[in-house]
This record gives sequence, C-alpha cells and structure tokens, in this order.
Amino acid sequence: MTRSPIITVSRGRFSSTATQVLEQVRSAGRASRDEIAAATGLSIATVGRTAALLVERGLLRERPDLARPGATGRPGVPVEIDADHYVTIGVHVGRRIATVALGDLTGRVLASTTVRRPLGAEPDLEQLSREAATLLGSHPGRVPLAAGLVAPWREIGLVPSERETELHELTGLPVRTGDHISAVAAAEFLHRRQGRGSTGGLTLYLYARDTFGWSVAVDRGVQTDVTRAASLTHFPTGADVPCTCGRSGCLAVAVDVLPAVERARTLGAMAGSLRDMLSPDQVVLVGQAFTGDPGLLDVIVTAYEEHTALDHRVPVSFTRFGSDIQAISACTVALGPVLDDPLACVELTGVEADGACRPGA
Repeated sequence: MTRSPIITVSRGRFSSTATQVLEQVRSAGRASRDEIAAATGLSIATVGRTAALLVERGLLRERPDLARPGATGRPGVPVEIDADHYVTIGVHVGRRIATVALGDLTGRVLASTTVRRPLGAEPDLEQLSREAATLLGSHPGRVPLAAGLVAPWREIGLVPSERETELHELTGLPVRTGDHISAVAAAEFLHRRQGRGSTGGLTLYLYARDTFGWSVAVDRGVQTDVTRAASLTHFPTGADVPCTCGRSGCLAVAVDVLPAVERARTLGAMAGSLRDMLSPDQVVLVGQAFTGDPGLLDVIVTAYEEHTALDHRVPVSFTRFGSDIQAISACTVALGPVLDDPLACVELTGVEADGACRPGA
C-alpha cells in the first residue's frame, strides 16, 4: 500500500487514549495524571487506567520523587517516557552515505554508524539490517519496536513503498518511510515542541546541503502534519552560474561554487523570498549549507531580512542539530508506528517490560 507522503508528528484527540496520553507526556517532558487529563480532555479515570497500562508495558514510568508538594494519591504523581526498555531503528539512505541508528522513545539517538555506498548504487538494506543488529547487540536488553526509513527518494530514484516492504521483511518490524527533508522538519518540530506544548501555526523548514528543499509543519493544536517536501534545486538566484538544466543561477549550483560570504547572502535571500511566498509563523533553517560556518549566520539573517517585503516580522532560527540530523530524522520517522498504536507495537514484541516473554508469545 502506498503511504501518504505527509508525516504526522502529533495526533491529538483524533487518536487512541494510549496515544493521547503518550504524546502529552512526550510533549510536556513529564506530567501528572491530572495535568494529562486537563490537557487532553480525557477523564481522570481514563487517564489513570491508560497511564497504568503504559507503565506496566514499559512505555512510561512513574516519578513519585517529583510529586507536587501536598499532592495525594496517583493523580498527582508525574509520569515520563521510559527511555530504558525499547528502541526504534532509524535508517537514512543518502547519495553517498547510509546511516543506521538506534533511538529511544523520546527520539534521542543512542548509537549510530555510517556506511559508505557507491554513488548511484541500490541501497543494500540487508547490510544495513546487519548493522542495526550489531548496534542492538551493543545495547543488551533493548527491544526494537519499529523502524524508520528515510531518503531523498526522488533524487536517488527509489520507490519508498518497495523499500519499506523490503526492510519489513528483513527486520520483522513495522516500518515507516519519509522523505529526507520532511523527516528533518518532523524531527525539528518534535524536538522543539517537547517541554512547551503546542503553539499552533505554520513553521517553514528550509533545508540546504546535498539536497535543497522546503517543507512545512502545520500545527492545528489537535493534530500536526509535516507536508511533503518541495525541491529548491533550481530556485533562481540571479547568479551567473550555468546549470545542467540549461539555465543559469539555479540554487544548487550557485551554492556549490560561490564564495562563502556570497553563498551565505544567496541562501538568506532565498529564505526571505520563500518566507514572503508562504507567509509562515516562523522559519527554521536546516542543513550544513546554512550552519556549516557559524561566523556567517549573521550574514544569512541579514540577507533574509533584506529580501522579505512583508510588513510583519517572522522569526528565523537555525537547527539545533548538526551532523546527527540524518540519524535523528530517521529515528523520528520510526516513532510513527509507536505513536500510532503504542500498545499494539509492544504486543508485537511478545516481551514484558521486565524482559520476560509474555505468555503465549
């Protein structure tokens, strides 16, 4: 089955109670049962039953040591994501390098490895699965719940649904695929959102490194989706640099050959133009073309501000992730099946939170 290219990064009230509780705790970082009930609209009894089941299955853990002063009973005891039992497997296939990573249920990368691959070659998912098994061997007691497979699919000429099926057959895990730029945007959104809840609105993510494109996170409060990526490879910059498409000044070739300062100005100007076209509530710049030289970040911001014509100011910021973004984005996509149905993912493992096999598994 062909999946939608949209990545759902929060499901809100349209999801199961287990998902709503897990997402609220993940977003807040830590929350008591009464806080979860207030935020989700679920009854305190429903939240209590659901939280108890998630704790039993090893997805959440209680923190009685952090209970509010004067609080009595379990409703006031905070719970947080239990990051010690389960992992996701993230696989990122780039043009020249593939990355395999393990992530915990908060989205944090525990370990990763990279494998060089010949330019234009088919990805060797069997080899990458073996790399994942090696990483799992170095983390005894960790149980994988799902896998994420991310790539710039159009640029490398691959069909994501075919590779999703192949990786599922190799690992036996639920697999979710994502476009590279959309996955990066999802990772940025999910990690920025944690600890402050939803602010709503539209966030524009611009990515520039080996590939160039943009994606947006549409946060409606009750659900947040990251749209499919749009390419910026041939975005016109006005530079006098010939491109293989037959025109001159396309973004990808201009960034590749321009001097550092002029490249920074070009990237900032492009960001300002896109901001005017899409009118987002905030802009996040991602990828080493933006962040590779910290001394030029101010140049990018200045060019961004000079090339926007709209009256209201839109804040612009840079990614918090550096070279780890490939691993983080793949592990973020791998959280998809877990957040869709956390209890079902755990049931598929046949393992209790204490490591014992569940009866009948």
